[in-house]
Amino acid sequence: MCRGSALRFLLTRLVDWNKRDENVLVTPKDPSEYYNKLQFHQSVASSTDYGIYDK
Repeated sequence: MCRGSALRFLLTRLVDWNKRDENVLVTPKDPSEYYNKLQFHQSVASSTDYGIYDK
């Protein structure tokens, strides 16, 4: 779920970043933040990487 969310935000930011329109009121945000998050989520091996511990 985390990978999917990061991918979704990355793709929507990439579209906004590449299709800049001067008449839009929203400022496009840098997609690299979610690229880094996606890389992290792809490297996770277990819940302990997220700081969640099973007791």
